[in-house]
Amino acid sequence: MKDPIRILIIEDNQNYLNSLKQAMTLLDEVEYASGYGSFEAFQHAAPDAPDLILLDINLPGISGLDALPEIKQMMPATEVIMLTQNDDYPNVLTAIQRGASGYIIKGGSVKEIHQAILDVYHGASVIDPRLSRIVLSTLAGTSDTQENLLSEREVEVLNALADGLTKKEVAHTLDLSYHTVDLYTRNIYEKLKSPNIAAAIATAIRKGMI
Repeated sequence: MKDPIRILIIEDNQNYLNSLKQAMTLLDEVEYASGYGSFEAFQHAAPDAPDLILLDINLPGISGLDALPEIKQMMPATEVIMLTQNDDYPNVLTAIQRGASGYIIKGGSVKEIHQAILDVYHGASVIDPRLSRIVLSTLAGTSDTQENLLSEREVEVLNALADGLTKKEVAHTLDLSYHTVDLYTRNIYEKLKSPNIAAAIATAIRKGMI
């Protein structure tokens, strides 16, 4: 039996934190590790690195957006999904550029949150559909004409990842080995100077590559 995905939550709304905590105890493949009402409380507790953090963007003291780079430096292998309100879309691109792997709106169903956790843990990026169209429109509007840095095959891999496929699914779809897809992905990160799939997708769209 595989180990569950260990989840840590940083959320200042105690009622919402309790709701998330209760939901985590009911979800398959997921284990609630701990929860904190601020980034400072998280820093003070210095917990072991979880597999994934649900991070509220609007925290007292240091905001989730400003805390994100520090979290990624402290726990580079930990994935981070941002929690936000419906009108917070201007911060989506900043969060992605700072290392977030997902961005979901508070008030979404437990099923949606569960799926986002599973998708991000298995290598996909997640932007809530209610935000994605606005984000993509913004990116399209700031497209630049820099030279395409990616090979044709790398563009195929990135497009597949942008469609929400995991590396394993990309390998199957493109008839490649997992190792080859992983190599292409690392090349994409390096060429686009991106820390993860979500940031690479955002950069590629902005540059008009995909």
